[in-house]
Amino acid sequence: MEWLISLVVFLFLCALLSLTLAQPPSRLRRRLQSSVERFAGRFRRHPVPQADPFDTLWLQTRLGHLAGEIRRIESAPGIYARAHRLRALEGAYDDLLDEACRLAGIPGEADLKRGEEKRWLEEQELASRGWSW
Repeated sequence: MEWLISLVVFLFLCALLSLTLAQPPSRLRRRLQSSVERFAGRFRRHPVPQADPFDTLWLQTRLGHLAGEIRRIESAPGIYARAHRLRALEGAYDDLLDEACRLAGIPGEADLKRGEEKRWLEEQELASRGWSW
């Protein structure tokens, strides 16, 4: 009778040992795991990469330069092709504002066309995040 109890204890310990040892995952488990990983990846927050401070500084400097050029052209009445230059400078300024908003993590306003309203909103958002130019 003792040998029967010893055999049962031995088999029980073998079963526990097999459960605790690492086993290669089955094919079904691997498929489920990859599917769950893909599904969970859709809902996982992806870290936002931090902007390079030198890129931010360059953008602020360039925005300040373009804002100064726009003010200079608007105030000088006798400039040749004034409207063309002003339109080109405002387009470059808008592009830089869009890039600055992307670096600052400001979501884009898809429903607004380029113009004074969008420019003003982007400037206010950047100013509220500490940007100055």
